[in-house]
Amino acid sequence: MLKKAFQTKSSKFYLLIFILVLAAVLRFFLIDQPFIDGTSWRESDTATIAENFYRGNWNILYPEVSWNGPANNYVGYEFQTLTYITAFLYRIFGQHDWVARSVAVLFGLWGIFAFHQLVRRVWNQESALVSTAVLAFLPGNICVDRTFVPDPVMVSLVVTSVWLLVAYLQTEHLHYLLLASLIGMWGFLTKISGIFVGIPMLYAVLTILSSKQRLRSKQLALLGGAALLILIPVVAYYLWAIHISRTYPPYHIAASGYWVWKFGLHHFLKQNYFLPELYAQLTWLWTKPLIILIVVGLFLWPPYSQRNSNADEPLEIRASKAPWLFHWWVLAFVIYYLIAAQGLVENPTNLNIINPAVAALAGNTLMAIASFTQRIVGATRAVVLIAVILLILGGVGSKNLKSMYSPYAENAYKLGLALNQISQPNDLVVTIAQDIGDPIAIYYSRRRGWVFPPATTWSKLDWWNGIRDDSEAIRLLKELQTKEAKWFGIVKNQKDKIWKENPKLAEYIEQKFSPISTPLLKCKHCKNIAFQDSPDYIIYRIP
Repeated sequence: MLKKAFQTKSSKFYLLIFILVLAAVLRFFLIDQPFIDGTSWRESDTATIAENFYRGNWNILYPEVSWNGPANNYVGYEFQTLTYITAFLYRIFGQHDWVARSVAVLFGLWGIFAFHQLVRRVWNQESALVSTAVLAFLPGNICVDRTFVPDPVMVSLVVTSVWLLVAYLQTEHLHYLLLASLIGMWGFLTKISGIFVGIPMLYAVLTILSSKQRLRSKQLALLGGAALLILIPVVAYYLWAIHISRTYPPYHIAASGYWVWKFGLHHFLKQNYFLPELYAQLTWLWTKPLIILIVVGLFLWPPYSQRNSNADEPLEIRASKAPWLFHWWVLAFVIYYLIAAQGLVENPTNLNIINPAVAALAGNTLMAIASFTQRIVGATRAVVLIAVILLILGGVGSKNLKSMYSPYAENAYKLGLALNQISQPNDLVVTIAQDIGDPIAIYYSRRRGWVFPPATTWSKLDWWNGIRDDSEAIRLLKELQTKEAKWFGIVKNQKDKIWKENPKLAEYIEQKFSPISTPLLKCKHCKNIAFQDSPDYIIYRIP
């Protein structure tokens, strides 16, 4: 259908470039925003690791955070692709938030290009262009691609791996298989949740080889060897991460609290498997109109068939498609959700793994709408209709993006800047941000110190909903005092809550610590001049 509107390769090429340029503009908007949006916790945590690499700890096998005191605080996290590259760029451009965000954006843009190549091979060129436009303008994808977390890096790498695997299966050129294996390994190392994409990859192998009558033991042995090339380093690294988390304080491993076996199936069922929360997150990340397109796309026949294949494609590609690949991708996500529902709804950036599949399904729905429209008013007007629908989706999504960019943790950011100005480089700080445990104030103080309550107590006591035990909190403050903590900073909303709900703790702070006046904050993102009576935070000197 779209061939009538875009008959030449050059027109399709220029349209792809146009989509990528618009995607870049959307993702580089507010690229210098500090890590104060809704994912501030995860971003500032990641940023402390990049900062410690930049400061001189260049061993990538020992990612280190700054929010558990002055000692070596190694954590069992993912392979540090994002933070390590960012740390190197800090040496060239300086330590700036726009540098960190730009690394994530560039990986995200590459992921959009790789997605186009994948859809082109498993469906056709016209579907690839429409689906790529959906992914490029998907509000949740725009938001995550500019977020300083490993998700956009992982997704771009695994999409590239699937594309190259399909290219190998269609052409049997071994360099595609080698690249698919190395990049897939890199993607799974960057974030282990990417391994669920192995399910649609297995589908592609069985479908394409069967269509070519190449499902033989020799071919399967070669692919099995490639799978081992991927899995052995991935398993080895994550065993190492577990070792790190059990050896060094704060004894922390990524994603340890997400899984159904930690809480028990009864807990997930009691919470209705977090489906209301999932719907709320998807409505925020995708918008309701796009959800409708996705659901319709789930029940539509895939767009590829022999009779409508591209004549300009080699016969080996036209005869070996994987039309249901993205449906299997959705099935893989469902399996992921069944075992990690709580983590997926609590950290919506984890949902980024499903975005390529839903973009393809929504693109398929748009192709069906355009095909129906073409029969009535012609191909050109059908293309115009697709463009109008995409603009409407973008307009609806822009409202969601505005909320995604909202400065949720700005108070803690200002607190960190003030601590940086009044403290010495070797001073240790203690902070309480909008959320208990959020290290954003420590990161922007450029100091080491502790979130309060300290991270090593999280597994023993339930601090997430507030400080419930005044005596234990006072004991922990005294302990940090003996460890030479110099400054105690707390954002205003947490101070008000503690002074209301924890009078003994508040009395101890007022009697033992000294509130200090802070100098003028020179910060283009700060709207107010911040003194000791700032509406945003208060800082105490610890004697």
